[in-house]
Parts: sequence; structure tokens; C-alpha cells
Amino acid sequence: MVGQYRRLFSAEGSVAFTLAGIIARLPMGMFGVSIVLLVADTRGSYAVAGGVSAIGLVGVAVCAPIVGRLVDRYGQARVAVPATVISVVACTGTVLCAKYDAPVWTLFVTYLLSAGVPFVGTMARARWVRIYQGQPDMMQAANAFERVVDEVVFISGPAIAALLCGAIGPAAGLTTANALLLVGTLLFAAQRKTEPAPIKVEDGQKPGRLLVPGISAAVALFPVLGLSAGAMEITTVAYVTAESSRSISGVFLALIGLGSCLSGLYFGTLTFKGDTRRRTLALSAILCVCLLPVPLVIGGNLLLFGVWTFVVGAAMAPTMITSMGLLQELTPEERINEGMSLADAGVVVGMAVGSSVSGLLVTHVSDTSGFLIPTGAGLLALLMAGAGARWWKATKATPVLAPTESSTASS
Repeated sequence: MVGQYRRLFSAEGSVAFTLAGIIARLPMGMFGVSIVLLVADTRGSYAVAGGVSAIGLVGVAVCAPIVGRLVDRYGQARVAVPATVISVVACTGTVLCAKYDAPVWTLFVTYLLSAGVPFVGTMARARWVRIYQGQPDMMQAANAFERVVDEVVFISGPAIAALLCGAIGPAAGLTTANALLLVGTLLFAAQRKTEPAPIKVEDGQKPGRLLVPGISAAVALFPVLGLSAGAMEITTVAYVTAESSRSISGVFLALIGLGSCLSGLYFGTLTFKGDTRRRTLALSAILCVCLLPVPLVIGGNLLLFGVWTFVVGAAMAPTMITSMGLLQELTPEERINEGMSLADAGVVVGMAVGSSVSGLLVTHVSDTSGFLIPTGAGLLALLMAGAGARWWKATKATPVLAPTESSTASS
């Protein structure tokens, strides 16, 4: 297993952009908790805090594909740096408005303006596509590694943010996240050797279509997968709290993450001869089975529950990895950042919706009712994969256009 990842990072510049990218991506796991803790502490209302957080997610969903399109057209460094500066300035404005008791509407406006932050994870995947284009085994390893980084970010980010806010002050989480985002993005953008060249679109020539049925079906899988992940987190905490104690709920969340990380790393070393489309459908079926509501029938047995959470995490990672690989195959190269940004934004929004809906269920119905959300999401993902299979078979990415002269010279 180590050998495959050693080969992955043998490419010149790959270690540098990966380390810089990890610094820039860690804040993505910190922002959600940080903004809630800041606003709740300074305004005394979790309703306002949730509203500000929600408006930020809406902004991300809208801005992510737009920023991705600009990156495809003008290059990563030319777009990511100014977009990050704008986002950091706006988010700093949110901190100041909260600290100095500005009107509530200023929190919504400033935090919404920070939503144009570029997805560095998407840009990192685009660099792997540039380096290992036409090498499916290496791209699978790259997608697996990036999935593990995502998992680590979204597990460790909230914990770090909560620790900072508790130990230093309510603004410490957002302030630290802003600093990491700015420094990490600047370091990432400085790695010009691995930056994909923007694709030149000649006068009268249209870039490849993105929202055709096949690509749309692939993109649509990601919010559904995010929905199941978000619901699993909230319902797991509620279930463990009801059966034992909230203090040990983190152990079971860690089991989900551990299962995802280990299976993702192992999956990245495997070689497949079959079609990515069929593999996506098969893995969606496996995930659907693994997401069946086992807690409803185990009678509060936390040992069995722990095994189940590990299995769910282990099934989630290969499905995410293969779905991303499928999207990369189908998406025209001149719109690769835009396509993957749609997918990443879909996961974020899906997780937020899953958390909210499952939270309502465990509050007003029962501590196990929230598990019906990931079960339903797994079934929906399987149905979508089955319906999308015929479109995926018929969809082919448009021919690659020529890189721009200026970007070719700079790289």
C-alpha cells in the first residue's frame, strides 16, 4: 500500500502543493463551528448563529461553481489569491461586527460576502488530473488520498475550532481559520510548476457542456452522500447520549472517520479492470446495504453499534472516491474545476441539510429516528446511480481545448 502512495508523490512538486493545500483546507472544517460559537456567545442566540451559518452555506453553494469556472478560465493562482483575500477580509468583518455589537444584519451580509472562498481541495484534484491524466490507477490513488484529507479536515477542524474558542475566546476559531486559509492558499498558489494551464476557448468556439444528463447525474450523487454523512453524525451523538453518555459519543464519530480513512487508503491501492460507471453503481448498492438502520434492531448494544459505524465509514469512502473519478472522466477538461466544485459544494450542503433534518427528528420523534435519513439517502443514491448509468454510458467529455499561450509559458 505504501508503494502506491510513494509513486503518487514521486511527481515533482506534488508534496509541496499537497502540504500547502492541507493548511488551506483545514479551515473548511473550522468555519461552521467557529461562526456558531462566535455569534451564539456575542448575541446569546443559537437561532441567529444558525441563520448566519446557513446563509454562508447558501453562499458557498452559489459561489463555488462560479469560482471554479473562473479558475478553469484564468488559472488557479490568478483567481484563488484575490478570492481568498476578499473572503478573509469579509470574514474578519464578521468577527468585528460580532465583537463590537453591530446590527445583526451586518453579520449576515459580511459572512455571505466571505462565501466566495475557493475550494483548494478541488484545485488539488485538478493538479493530480494534470499530472496523471490517462493513468487511472494513479488517479484512483490520488482521489483516495484527497478523500482521506477531506475526512481528516472535517473531523479535526471542528474539534480545533471548539478548543480555540473555549481556551482563548469566541473569536479565536474564525481568526485562526482566516489566517490558515490565507497562508495556505498563498503557499498553494505559489506552486506554479504543478498548476494546470487554463484552457483556451477560441472565438466562436464553445466550451464543453457541463450540465448534460450524464454529468448532472454524477454531480447529484454528492449532495445525497453528504446528506447521509451529516445525518449520521448528529444521530450518532443523540443515540449514544441516550444509551450511555454524550462524553463517549466522540469515540463513535471517530470510528466512522477511521473506517473511512482506512478503507479509502486501501481502496486507492487497488487496480480495477471494470468500467468506472459499473463500479459506481456497485459501490452505491453496497453503501445502501451498509446504511440500513441497524440501531433500530440491536437494542442499545453499543459494541455492535460501534462495529456498524466503522462499516458505514468504510463503505462511504470508496463510493465517494469512485464517484469523483467518474465525474472527472465525464467532465470536459476545460471545466474540470467547475465540475468538481459543484460536487464539493454538494457534499457541504448535503451535510448541512442532513444535520438539520436528523436533528429535528431526534428532538421531536426519537433518538433512533434520525438513522432513517442515511438509510433513505443510501437508497436514493442507489436509485440515482441506477438511473444515471445509461446516461453515463452515453456521455463523453468533449475534446480537450488548447492551453492558453500565457499560461503555457508561465508553467
